[in-house]
Amino acid sequence: MMMLDDASLGSEVTNVINTGEWAQGALRSVVSEHVKRFELMDDAYLRERASDVKDLGRRLLAYLQEERQQALVYPDNTILVSEELTPAMLGEVPEGKLVGLVSVQGSGNSHVAILARAMGIPTVMGLVDFPYSKVDGIDLVVDGYHGEVFTNPSEIMRKQFGKVVEEERQLSQGLDALRELPCVTLDGHRMPLWVNTGLLADVARAQQRGAEGVGLYRTEVPFMINQRFPSEKEQLAIYREQLAAFHPLPVTMRSLDIGGDKSLSYFPIKEDNPFLGWRGIRVTLDHPEIFLVQTRAMLKASEGLNNLRILLPMISSTHEVEEALHLIHRAWGEVRDEGTDVPMPPVGVMIEVPAAVYQTRDLARQVDFLSVGSNDLTQYLLAVDRNNPRVADLYDYLHPAVLQALQSVVRDAH
Repeated sequence: MMMLDDASLGSEVTNVINTGEWAQGALRSVVSEHVKRFELMDDAYLRERASDVKDLGRRLLAYLQEERQQALVYPDNTILVSEELTPAMLGEVPEGKLVGLVSVQGSGNSHVAILARAMGIPTVMGLVDFPYSKVDGIDLVVDGYHGEVFTNPSEIMRKQFGKVVEEERQLSQGLDALRELPCVTLDGHRMPLWVNTGLLADVARAQQRGAEGVGLYRTEVPFMINQRFPSEKEQLAIYREQLAAFHPLPVTMRSLDIGGDKSLSYFPIKEDNPFLGWRGIRVTLDHPEIFLVQTRAMLKASEGLNNLRILLPMISSTHEVEEALHLIHRAWGEVRDEGTDVPMPPVGVMIEVPAAVYQTRDLARQVDFLSVGSNDLTQYLLAVDRNNPRVADLYDYLHPAVLQALQSVVRDAH
């Protein structure tokens, strides 16, 4: 619904129409620009939001053109097959009839894949070259474990996978019984399970899965779907929804993390090497007005809830933390002077560059908590672009250098 707000996609379409473009063409061009922006992102979660934007655009376009889609009949044991599945397609299948999903495009990070896991539906995403248009009415077996799809399975294969389905059902029942139990390692360490999110739609699923808080809320999403910086009031409303939805559980909101692969059309950053350039905290410290407005919105949104935690991205020096803390305290003083009675929230930093690893002890003295950004840290430690197919096999979370860095962070933090 946020994208349909007048302050974002709707007003962009209106502006294009005012230049003389027809409504359908204006919608198509605006949606295409948003899709391109998401598809270029390095963050897998954000990159997969491109399919959500495409689906929204298709539905709006169909409405504008007054298209009436043919009513589909969904038999028992329906398997949805498409070039690109969307969450809306899942919602159109009557309850209890959907048993499998196959999509030529997409990945395990897509909304469809996440929903499918939550629903316990076998799914294969990214099945390149699969003749999706030629399998209507054909019997299929979807092996979600191995990412395989079998056409016209034999009776023996049907029985084999029938046993797998029953075993999965029994396993799921057993796991459901453990959902409310605390997560404790074999050597007795209590490990709280927190969720990473960026959309309000993630809330219900996270709570159903037993999330004990939000470890990372990506605040850049509302910035990326706007054609201007969202106002303090607009940000406040968005943050309030997230904080209230998880209350009283803690919600860790990362300050605006743009640059690198995350660009804003109204605030272009052009660099030869964006991942080693102006991004994260570097941008917001150079533009304190952006940081102050966002921090004020976060603080006001937490009034009466008091479950906010603020996380600073792309930290590489203690001086950056000092500057950020000064601005946070300034914003806190301002909102209190305006009558918003909120406590000072815990503030943490992300350990996602090698420089931060070697300064863990000093950084830990400045803030209340540390959060490891494993994606970027692995990339910077190994000098590997995980989206470059030529070197993707070198990107390894379990590389000895990565494990030693994590061990160093934990040791020095304590």
